[in-house]
Amino acid sequence: MSDSIHFLFVCCQIGSEKTCKHEMLSRYAGLRFAFSRPGFMTFKAVDPDIRPGSFQLDSTFARVWGWTLGNVTGDDTQTRAAVVTELIASVGNSRPFTTLHCWQRDTALPGKNGFEPGVSPVAQAAGQDLLDALRPHLPELRVNEIGRPGELTICVIWVAADEWWIGWHDTPAMAHCWPGGAPPVELPATAVSRAWLKIREAVLWGQIEIQENDVVAEIGSAPGGAAQYLLERGATVIAIDPAEMADVVAEHASLVHVRRRARDVPKRFLKDVDWLTIDINMPPSYTIDVIRDYVTIRALPVRGVIATLKLPDWKLALEVDDYRQQFTDMGFAFVETRQLAFNRQELCLVAHRERPTLHS
Repeated sequence: MSDSIHFLFVCCQIGSEKTCKHEMLSRYAGLRFAFSRPGFMTFKAVDPDIRPGSFQLDSTFARVWGWTLGNVTGDDTQTRAAVVTELIASVGNSRPFTTLHCWQRDTALPGKNGFEPGVSPVAQAAGQDLLDALRPHLPELRVNEIGRPGELTICVIWVAADEWWIGWHDTPAMAHCWPGGAPPVELPATAVSRAWLKIREAVLWGQIEIQENDVVAEIGSAPGGAAQYLLERGATVIAIDPAEMADVVAEHASLVHVRRRARDVPKRFLKDVDWLTIDINMPPSYTIDVIRDYVTIRALPVRGVIATLKLPDWKLALEVDDYRQQFTDMGFAFVETRQLAFNRQELCLVAHRERPTLHS
């Protein structure tokens, strides 16, 4: 494999392809763009240092990535499975593949007409058929289960009805443990907004250890989807928003609704805050200034921040490294950014005072 030409696949949100492509090519001079469909791209590695075993992609907009083995066409599952078996045998790893992730590329923006990223029924059915065909060769293989860090995973991306792209990865990061890089969670029927999904994913991906009785100050909380999830975790939530909260959230005994704008909240309301979250419809510069006011000027000793940074213009995505640096300058030792599966034209930034303890 060391002398082979390697290709990477990347899955991203529909609409963010240009941003993701620019990020990849500007950050890695050894990559060349190769192929694309909405939400799916491949890149050729012309730098010999970009190879399995030594390279890890650092990307905000690549939801999931791996090493491409090629594409498979046709309608017959058995025929496809035979090709997949041949392709994965070419990898030559000393360890067997134990996880099979099969998913469709996104068909719409998250939340549009009820669409949410994840394993669709058709992808699950195809994955099960493929699993049955591969099991004689890989008896420990599991389909569309959460992977474990370091585990070798076969990736089958349903790019079109008659076209699969095959790849693999070794689940180096939390999001790679999820099929297609989307956490296997669904919006509860009782949730008051999609913010429930966004904060749930942010907590999982960002390794946020929100525990019972933690105090979370949430800026931009109405109508209360994120607060609802945090309350379910047992946290006390200080909801900062001049707008009304949904009754089911407002009436919760562990919620304090401060009906003021973020910069008009007296410090006495912010006593003993452990975590700060913010999701407001303003550009990143404004959002970061509000956070800086709370963290630096008001000197809140928060353990971490979960910030949704809106991108009204995709050009703002070019400043991601600067956004992270500003949080480092505020004293946060560990800062990450990611366009979550449940984000729209926005990204999530998670900042910790101390490096989190990784968990699966």
